[in-house]
Amino acid sequence: MEKIRNFLINRSRGQKISIIIFSDIFIFNFVFIYSFFLISIFFNFDSTLFFKNKPILSSLADISIFRIFISNLISISLIYYLRGYKSFFRVNSNFSLIGKERIYGSFVFCVLLGLFVFENTNNFLVALNSTFFIFMLTCFLHLSLRSILYKFLSKNISNEVVPILIYGAGQAGRETAAQLSQNPKYKVIGFIDDNSRLKGFKILGHNVLGGPNKLIKIKKSYPNILVVLAIIAIQPKERKKIISILEDYKVQVKTIPTNYGALETKLEIDNLTLNDLIERETFDPDNSFSLKKIKNKNILITGAGGSIGSELAYQISNLNPSNLILVDLSEFNLYKLERKLKNINEKNLIKFILLDIQDSDEVEKIIKKYKIDIIFHAAAYKHVPILQKEENYFVALKNNFFATYKICEISQKNQIESFVLVSSDKAVNPTNIMGATKRLAELSLQAFQQNKKNNTCFSIVRFGNVLNSSGSVVPLFWDQIYKGGPVTVTHEKINRFFMTIEEASHLVIEANSMAKGGEVFLLDMGKPIEIKELAKKMIHLSGNSVAESQEDSGIEIRYTGLRPGEKLYEELLLSKNPLSTIHSKIKKGSEKSLSFEEMLSLKNNLWKEINQNNLEEVERIISKNVDGYKNEKSFQR
Repeated sequence: MEKIRNFLINRSRGQKISIIIFSDIFIFNFVFIYSFFLISIFFNFDSTLFFKNKPILSSLADISIFRIFISNLISISLIYYLRGYKSFFRVNSNFSLIGKERIYGSFVFCVLLGLFVFENTNNFLVALNSTFFIFMLTCFLHLSLRSILYKFLSKNISNEVVPILIYGAGQAGRETAAQLSQNPKYKVIGFIDDNSRLKGFKILGHNVLGGPNKLIKIKKSYPNILVVLAIIAIQPKERKKIISILEDYKVQVKTIPTNYGALETKLEIDNLTLNDLIERETFDPDNSFSLKKIKNKNILITGAGGSIGSELAYQISNLNPSNLILVDLSEFNLYKLERKLKNINEKNLIKFILLDIQDSDEVEKIIKKYKIDIIFHAAAYKHVPILQKEENYFVALKNNFFATYKICEISQKNQIESFVLVSSDKAVNPTNIMGATKRLAELSLQAFQQNKKNNTCFSIVRFGNVLNSSGSVVPLFWDQIYKGGPVTVTHEKINRFFMTIEEASHLVIEANSMAKGGEVFLLDMGKPIEIKELAKKMIHLSGNSVAESQEDSGIEIRYTGLRPGEKLYEELLLSKNPLSTIHSKIKKGSEKSLSFEEMLSLKNNLWKEINQNNLEEVERIISKNVDGYKNEKSFQR
């Protein structure tokens, strides 16, 4: 039954509308035919009164298919015109569940076919009573069927109580139990805890049942058990060990915030984060080195509202800059960032400025007005499938390459102390225009560093995916799992590097502190993670098994094929000989660069061909100057 429910819920809007239309047509015609039998019984099978001496089936055969078709068409069209198929259900009342649109449609259908009754009786009173009877029966069946369907489809939302098992019998576990006990959706059945001495204790009326090994027995009584991880004072390594144990039992697992207890963090249960799901060493930031570089300086961050930009803003704001100027094109992202930094901005040292970085005149005005010392350039268009569309090709170049080149030029002109480009692993042997533009941006910084007139320290920091960023697969996977699947992965062997936003941002700041000029810094991303294995782990931690085929129970992993410009795996290096630095998590790449004159010529040639809308020549120029670039005409039209 659950599989049927998930099948219906996961249909597209068009498919859902088709299902409802089919059910309405079925009800109309079933009731009309069935009513003849009921009416005949009411008249004691007196066919001479009702059907002019004809048997029932013979009378029904007299009605033309065309009349039935027209009656259905008019009725369904009326319901559609009145927007009766706008949504699956509306549930303010029984009346709204059936909807006035469907009542009107039923009435029209019954009137049209009621004329058939009149033609067979020549008795207006009998025809009127029969039509009214058919109409009432139709409405009743509509209401009954839709009520049953609504309860069936919404049972996991409103009718089914979720059994909760709280992992952790400490203070956080007690508060979690107290809060969830007040919610009618949940039923707390007890605690489990690694401390064997707590077994048998009662907390808020709930027993401590033992350790995780009790889950086998508990699952027999509560197959849909939800385990809430409510432990705060624990090392990340131990936390991941617990989650790994729970995965083996294939129970649904959620968590309270790991920083619960902070003044601004309320107690709530949520999905596990990617940081919980992958094996990765944590880091202990040391700000002593970067503090000297940032303190009392005027800092500009472009793309400050993005995942990395906002974390850079947060960390730098705690390093005592004189002024922190935060620039972003998105009003909403700046609003969220301002909310995040509201407690830090007491001295009015932080400015939130709406600005398109392609407006170089405005960028220069800001640099001059606030006497900027250091620029962290995180602004870029990054979404590969969007940029890979042919209509966005030139926009990607203008924003990611030309705007970066111009800001480098302005920085050099205004004697900026240092300029850091936040780059991407997609810049290495790029297979898409996003990666190519990031590599062109890198080449720009390296070229300006070689300019004889240069006094600015230009450096690049390159890394891969960050955990729980706006483009993370984790929220998508959870959403697909809770809808019953399938979980979509582009390729069975695809893998990615991952790093926490906090760690990546900290290392970007650290790299700036050690830069001498022209470096390509590479962050240690750890081991690549197979996306398929991540999907399996999440399915198990949702309380499900992985379906090997569509016929199996559980959640299916479906491979959809690589998207245009997407790689199976990402690289951080063009050359294979990274150099060590004073920081164990930061390496230096030794890569080919262009002279300032070569870069200037490249930029001018590209700009000329873009203005002439010459896509093929632009592609040729990029392929010639960006090592490993293979776009393979994969643009989406």
